[in-house]
Amino acid sequence: MADVLVHFHPYFIIIAIGLTIMASYTTLDMLTLIRSSEKNKRLLFLGGTLSMGIGIWFMNFIGLISSDINRFANYQIPLTILSISIGIAFAGIGFIFLTGKNIPFLYLFISSLFLTLAVIAIHIISVYALNLTSHYNIPLFIFSSLLIFGSFLFSLWILFSSKSYLLGNQGWLKPISSFVMSGAIAEGQFLLQRSTTVMTNQQVLQASNNENMFVIYMVLFVSILIIGGLIASSALISKQLAVTDTNLRDIKAALDASAIVAITDKHGIILYVNDKFEEISKYKNEEIIGKNHRILNSGYHSKEFFQDLWETISRGQIWRGEIRNKAKDGSFYWVDTTIVPFLNQKGKPFQYIAIRSDISQRKQAEQDLFDSIKEVRDITFALNQSSIVAITDEKGRIEVANDKFCEISKYSREELIGQDHRILNSGHHSKQFFKEMWKTIGEGMVWKGEICNRAKDGTLYWVDTTIVPFLNEKGKPYQYVSIRTDISDRKRAQEHLSERIKEITDIKFALDQSSIVAFTDAKGNITSVNDKFCEISKYSRDEIIGQDHRILNSGYHSKEFFKNLWKSIGEGIVWKGEIKNKAKDGTYYWVDTTIVPFLNEHGKPYQYLAIRNDITEKKKTEEVLHRQDKLAAVGQLAAGVAHEIRNPLTSMKGYAEFLQLDEKDPERLEFLNIILDEIERVNTIVEDFMVLAKPKAVELEEKNIVPVIKNVVSLLEFEARKKNVRLSFACEEEIIQIECDENRLKQVFLNFIKNGIEAMPNGGDLYVETTIHDHTVQISIQDTGVGIPKEKLQKLGEPFYTTKKNGNGLGLMVSFKIIESHNGKVFVESEPNKGTTFNILLPAKTA
Repeated sequence: MADVLVHFHPYFIIIAIGLTIMASYTTLDMLTLIRSSEKNKRLLFLGGTLSMGIGIWFMNFIGLISSDINRFANYQIPLTILSISIGIAFAGIGFIFLTGKNIPFLYLFISSLFLTLAVIAIHIISVYALNLTSHYNIPLFIFSSLLIFGSFLFSLWILFSSKSYLLGNQGWLKPISSFVMSGAIAEGQFLLQRSTTVMTNQQVLQASNNENMFVIYMVLFVSILIIGGLIASSALISKQLAVTDTNLRDIKAALDASAIVAITDKHGIILYVNDKFEEISKYKNEEIIGKNHRILNSGYHSKEFFQDLWETISRGQIWRGEIRNKAKDGSFYWVDTTIVPFLNQKGKPFQYIAIRSDISQRKQAEQDLFDSIKEVRDITFALNQSSIVAITDEKGRIEVANDKFCEISKYSREELIGQDHRILNSGHHSKQFFKEMWKTIGEGMVWKGEICNRAKDGTLYWVDTTIVPFLNEKGKPYQYVSIRTDISDRKRAQEHLSERIKEITDIKFALDQSSIVAFTDAKGNITSVNDKFCEISKYSRDEIIGQDHRILNSGYHSKEFFKNLWKSIGEGIVWKGEIKNKAKDGTYYWVDTTIVPFLNEHGKPYQYLAIRNDITEKKKTEEVLHRQDKLAAVGQLAAGVAHEIRNPLTSMKGYAEFLQLDEKDPERLEFLNIILDEIERVNTIVEDFMVLAKPKAVELEEKNIVPVIKNVVSLLEFEARKKNVRLSFACEEEIIQIECDENRLKQVFLNFIKNGIEAMPNGGDLYVETTIHDHTVQISIQDTGVGIPKEKLQKLGEPFYTTKKNGNGLGLMVSFKIIESHNGKVFVESEPNKGTTFNILLPAKTA
């Protein structure tokens, strides 16, 4: 064996490298199409694998024969086919790892390893196919293999893992990667040949140079033709696939933009969903992939519904329908659904594509329409059941009348249709009334009012009427709908109520004119009062509303009195009695009171009505009569007692005076004086009795009262000073004429002033003041003494009632009677520890 000369034919090498670059580019183009295309992935994978396997073999074949053309004469075809097949197989295994969506670096490593094995396997088998004997330089062989592996790994990384590829710059990356990959194949061929010592077998046939050259050119031509065909078919397929992919992408983009798309396997497991699916279902992609559509089941449809659906699509038929689904957040939505089964070679579905459209708004609109129609039907039914309905044309002729209309009017439907409403005219309303009504509805406005109609049998009935005009496109009424309600009972009730209200108003007016009326709530707070209440209490309505009756408490009645009152009315019992109240100005008045409780549904009072009548004068009359009865009794007693006492008194007085004439002993004279004083005192009492028993006729003369009072004050000044009392008199007028009995009035003034002096044992001030206003003389006698309690003040003037230790109660009684005989009045005001004032009112003489 001779050493093989290591020299090359340059044009063979250039052709081989060019074809290898084309084969590499075609391979990478098909691999990238596999990643982006949804169809023809197998065809693309097969084309790429064939292109790479044949490209590696061709570069190896040309590299071997270019160093010695005579080697082709001993070329073994079976081994050649084996080398091509193994190269294609290794290339195909390597490319399997490059078909996924995401390619990790490990997959690039494995793919580069199998491509390197394809180059080495083709080289070794091709050496044996040329009937050559080889010896390998192991270090150089390993270095060559690693260099080939590194070049493949770099070219694949450039195309499938670099950031530029991820950003979509495949246009310029594919040529670069194909050049690197072609360099790896060519470089591997040359390095492997240098690491291999090849010797020609001794049985090599000696063929002529012409024949060898012809065969070589034929092989080159056929190889170029095959690779050119692959490249051309690859280009055509790529172009067709690009168009198809563009159409598919456009269709997919249109579907994604307008429809809800999901792809499932034959078992209904979801493999793919678009953004619209995620958006409407509220589920994320990772939450939905691997699930079935039961995750969206709303429970609205029956099991039979879904059973029919599955039976349809399982037979390979398209199913269409509407489904209500439930989103992740619990909300419901409707989708118009088309499910398309994809069939395998046996006609069985292997996957389903569901294309849906959101029809929630349409379904809601349908539901709203259904509800509206149902509502209209319900309203119509309700109207026919409860109201009197009629429809007329624009001229008022009746076209439709319901049963209620016929029932109340006593006309049959046949009698009403074609007539106008004048058939029901009762004559109650004026022509102007109907003219205004027609004017309103003729202008397209709704008319409402109450009408009195006459039925067929002549009876009258009232209806509350609403007439609604329906307008045409020109805004003119073309028909009217009249809805009426029978209000005959209400009108009768209103008339009765009006009568009752008038009656109540009259009663209230009579009460307000004659009685004192007040309403209070359950707690006794005043809620309403009439004018009489304000008049007698001297309070304004604003001052009294919101207060309770304690504002009028005079202090006359005990707590027990009011406790019993509240107990009665609190139990719902009417209370009647007489109450003494105190007005705002401090005056007192008596009212005969009836308190009526108003009860709620639980039988408990919720307000009270108090009706009072002023009985102040009646109480005063009763008091006068009571006093007169006492005076009459005293008079009868006095008539007997005075007659029986006066005779002995006269004898006793005479003998006492006789003894006084002869008595010289001072002590005895003092005793006789005391006896005479006491006899005089008894005689005075007897004279008072006589006044009560047989009152003298009053002889009134016109006198100036001022000097009379001054005279009495002068008489008592000495006695007042003795008791440390400052007595003063004040009068702005010099002359005040009255008709009086001077002596009787002196007796009254003496009595009242002496009582004032005696009421101040420790001294004080006594003021006598005379004023005149409104033809009335007021004489005030005011002391600063001990005062008189309220309970005793009311009894002053009664027979034998006195506030003094040694008094007999006849002085005030006689004084009051004298003033009354002068057509006057006495008012006593007193406050304990502050003093008492006697006010005498006498009529002044008019000029």
